[in-house]
Amino acid sequence: MTKTYFKATDTEGRDFHTGTVDYAGHLASGKPLKRLTSDDGVYECCTDTVYHASDTPSETLIGGKFPCRLFEITGRPVAQSGRKYGFRSLRVVREVPAWQALGPNGEQVVALIAQAAGATPDQITRLDAARDAVWGAARGAAWDAARGAARGAARDAARGAARGAARDAVWGAARDAARDAALALVVKDLVTDTQFDALYGPWASVFGPPQ
Repeated sequence: MTKTYFKATDTEGRDFHTGTVDYAGHLASGKPLKRLTSDDGVYECCTDTVYHASDTPSETLIGGKFPCRLFEITGRPVAQSGRKYGFRSLRVVREVPAWQALGPNGEQVVALIAQAAGATPDQITRLDAARDAVWGAARGAAWDAARGAARGAARDAARGAARGAARDAVWGAARDAARDAALALVVKDLVTDTQFDALYGPWASVFGPPQ
């Protein structure tokens, strides 16, 4: 059985690192990516001797960011570093929903990012107060647990996108509330209910439960 891997790209369908490898174009053409060669015959991840992909969607945004596009690929890996694999050549099979790069709850994270971008001044004020109402030690403990959970690439991309969407908020606490809520959603099934509520609670008090 052929194993499927995943590749996240920028919104144009090109790799984040160089912007020169057109995954969307190769999907359209049906042709595999050009076979890479190494002068010394050594192929390693994090070098230009291989194309990179991950074995799970939630780890495809290492070195990338959201929004993105996400593709399923097949190929024979010649290198591995954690959840990242290196390929001399690969074939782009199909495009899949980009929210998968943000983990199993990615659809909810995307909805949260949209809420953050459209927050009203009244909602921002309420977020500021709600976050202040959460005991700092409890929030800190929840933050540590969430940061220690898996899905590191999705976690980092989600909190960055959420905080960036709320960049026009007057108070930093509102941007931090968006960041905390996105982080909570990414690792929801990996932390306790108490930890999740400490991070997501302020956002839920203004925007309601995850949709």
